[in-house]
Amino acid sequence: MAAHIPDDGYCLVVHGPHVGITKDGLIGKVERPGIALVDNCCGSAIAASNYLKGITDGGAKITTKLQSFTDFQQGAVQELILPFGKRLNDCEDRMKELPYALYDSQDILVRDIINTGAGGIKKGLALLGGIQINTGPDTLDYFHPLRFDLYDENGKVV
Repeated sequence: MAAHIPDDGYCLVVHGPHVGITKDGLIGKVERPGIALVDNCCGSAIAASNYLKGITDGGAKITTKLQSFTDFQQGAVQELILPFGKRLNDCEDRMKELPYALYDSQDILVRDIINTGAGGIKKGLALLGGIQINTGPDTLDYFHPLRFDLYDENGKVV
C-alpha cells in the first residue's frame, strides 16, 4: 500500500460494507434503474448471514471445504462474520444489524492491516470507516461514518 504514496504524501483509506434500503424502507433490498426486480443489496452479506444462520440453527451442511477458489471473497466474508452469530441471532432486526456486524469485522481487519504496515506510512494516514447506504435511482446514496482516525508518520493515532 505505502509504495504507491509519494514520499511527502498522505493516504486516505475508506472502508465498510454496503446495504440497500428501498424507497419503502425495506432494509437489504434496493431498486435499480432499468430493472423491475427489487433485488438484494448486499447479496454477499445476505449470503454470509444465511450461512451463519445455518450454522447457529444447526442446519448447515458439514463440509471440509472452507474456501472456494472461484469465490474467495465470499468465503472471507462468511468467515469474518462468524464471531457475530450470537449478536445477529439475538438482535431485533437481523437485516438492520447485519451491516453493523460486517462493519465491525472489517474494521478489525483493516486496522490490523494498517498496524502491520504502519512502518510504511509516509506523512500520515486517515482511516474513514462506515456503512455505504444504497438507495433507489431517484434518491441520493448515503455514507454513515462510524470511524475517523488520523495516524501520524509513526503509525500512532493522533
